[in-house]
Amino acid sequence: MTYARIIVDIAHSQVDRLFDYCLPESLLSLTPGTRVEVPFGRSVTEGFIMELSDTTDVPAQKLKSVRRALEERPALLPQLVETAQWMRRQYHCLLVDALRCMVPAEMRGERVREKQIKQAYLAVSPEEAGAAMAALKRAPRQSAALNALLAHPDGIPVCELSAQSGATAAALKELEKKGYLRLEEMRLNRRPAAAKGVIRDEAFSPSDDQRTAIKAVNAAMEQEQPKPFLIHGVTGCGKTEVYMQCAAQALARGRGVMILVPEIALTPQMVQRFTARFGDEAAVLHSRLSAGERYDEWCRIRSGQARVVVGARSAVFAPLAHIGLVVIDEEHEQSYRSEHAPRYDAIEVAAHRCAQENAVLVLASATPSVERYWRANMGEYTLLSMPRRIGSAVLPFVHVVDMRRELKEGNRGVLSRPLVENLETCLSRGEQAILLLNRRGHSSFVSCRECGEVIRCDLCDVSMTYHKAGNMLRCHYCHEEKPVPTVCPYCGSPYIRYFGDGTQKLQEELAQRFPHVSVSRMDADTTAGKDSHLQILERFRRGEDRILVGTQMIAKGLDFPNVTLVGIIAVDSMLFLPDYRSAERAFQLMEQVAGRAGRGSKPGRVVLQTYSPDHFAVKCAQSHDYQAFFDQEITQRRATQYPPFGRILRAVVSSEDEDEAREDAQEIYRRLTREMQDAPDMEASVLFFDVTPAPVARLRAQFRYQVVLKVRADENARKMEDLLFNAMRDLAGSSHAVLETDPSAML
Repeated sequence: MTYARIIVDIAHSQVDRLFDYCLPESLLSLTPGTRVEVPFGRSVTEGFIMELSDTTDVPAQKLKSVRRALEERPALLPQLVETAQWMRRQYHCLLVDALRCMVPAEMRGERVREKQIKQAYLAVSPEEAGAAMAALKRAPRQSAALNALLAHPDGIPVCELSAQSGATAAALKELEKKGYLRLEEMRLNRRPAAAKGVIRDEAFSPSDDQRTAIKAVNAAMEQEQPKPFLIHGVTGCGKTEVYMQCAAQALARGRGVMILVPEIALTPQMVQRFTARFGDEAAVLHSRLSAGERYDEWCRIRSGQARVVVGARSAVFAPLAHIGLVVIDEEHEQSYRSEHAPRYDAIEVAAHRCAQENAVLVLASATPSVERYWRANMGEYTLLSMPRRIGSAVLPFVHVVDMRRELKEGNRGVLSRPLVENLETCLSRGEQAILLLNRRGHSSFVSCRECGEVIRCDLCDVSMTYHKAGNMLRCHYCHEEKPVPTVCPYCGSPYIRYFGDGTQKLQEELAQRFPHVSVSRMDADTTAGKDSHLQILERFRRGEDRILVGTQMIAKGLDFPNVTLVGIIAVDSMLFLPDYRSAERAFQLMEQVAGRAGRGSKPGRVVLQTYSPDHFAVKCAQSHDYQAFFDQEITQRRATQYPPFGRILRAVVSSEDEDEAREDAQEIYRRLTREMQDAPDMEASVLFFDVTPAPVARLRAQFRYQVVLKVRADENARKMEDLLFNAMRDLAGSSHAVLETDPSAML
């Protein structure tokens, strides 16, 4: 008898273990990774086969049998089954939560299936078809259908044939009856819009910097357990061409390729470039695809039809076999870390998958994360430098505008006079501009001029943002909405005022200043619809829109040769956040968006508006000097023992009852204190340990408290993380506790 050890698809800690089932004779060919339907309790549910065994400890009378397999082939490769087990240990998550990352959500419950269409084929020779057309003068629709089929020797979908020829279903049925055409059912692959209608291209002759990087990565593909690479390449140096030429080498070796980008907004451009180079071998995976598109792309990868995967964070779980190369573009971006269960780091998962298959991992950025650049200097990564732009292009000149002086001279608007002047010059030359304002909405908050109170979200401890569309206030954390009050809800005063310009208001002001210029906006509000990212970028590429306004999603990856001006507005709000990474994030954003200017033959210019012109991050961005920024930042990190010299561990406890959240956080603190007292060597590694309200003390109607530890980055750090997790488990109240390691944001 063969037994299958199965994890049922129920996300609950009480069933987070393997259950033994009998495999009937008809299912003995099933292997680990197969999704199956099984009886569980009094119901039937889905599950994943994790192991097979000839023995079981379960009494025979209690054993149940697997009912059926849900797919023809295992949904999960053996490597992904092992990766899920690793994630369970690494991220303290439920095994089924890890497994759910690895299949399209709609496959659960069989909510998506392959799409079948009818395909028409010519069943006779072209000469016979021509003769038949002459004989069908009294059946013009049949004749037109045959004529259309002559132009499609490989067949054509019936719906397209009818549209082209005007033939009805009856006419086609008659042609089939006469033996002139053949109708067959075939599977239709639903392809994402970004992958359609792309013109194929060939590899470019690389620059010296590109050639050096390509040679190093290709050589590593011949090694066992190759060391990861970190490419530090300035914006416009041609990193994407390096990825593509290395991908071609991996494919030539029979290996698969994975390219991850941090933003869905960047995916269309990357998909188009890889589709142009690799055709149908390129597939795309991200959350904005339709259910059918995501399922069909996943199936193309699983079957081996597509060997190049381009996508956002979740694409790291693509069912790609024989991986040879994984590229993480813009590796510094925090979006590679999941903020929901399981709280995984896609870069860590990618490194694990590369180690499984002796694949090469390439991390790349113009502004590498401080921690990874430090590790590269320590020898953990092979550091490759690409300090020059392609061809004759040079990095743009950065003009820093002191907004304090603008204010003294009477300019209270969001646009400085130097930025307006540069916009006028840019537009008069027929060129394009990108303006970054990292605040969406019309106004960042609404306040009463009488009592000074700010209109806040009823569910979160944050101010609400005014959105002119619908004349609503909206919380950007929980998405709660309410109408703008006509009088102050605190004092009854009618003196309501809007403060802090957002992207909507900036777009309005530009439209007023430049009425004959089309201005587009790209932020979370304008990109909510399917393919909206692609539509906005395509309009801008064609020159229909001359100015592109947006939040940080426009700061990286975009390559438009006619963009010669970039404006950076209100970066100060990022410089002074209560987060040890605030200076790093601000520098990365400034340098990345500055890199959108001057990527073609025309020189670029950047106008950087700030109230803090002497801040070291601003000065380093002005001179495009990453090394100077890194040297100062790493010195501060070493002095304060922040990562990479220390680790931040945080347990965030939330509850609708504030007293309960506070008490449970304090209980975690007490439990961990007792654990550390029994392990004095671990206690010596602790640099900071406290329990406090979270910086955003209320979020989505949940009160939040945090237990924060800063520990040395030594061999005890992982043990301390495990101790904190153990202290969090089985809280007496109804609070929800989440463990964060080196959290991407401390708010």
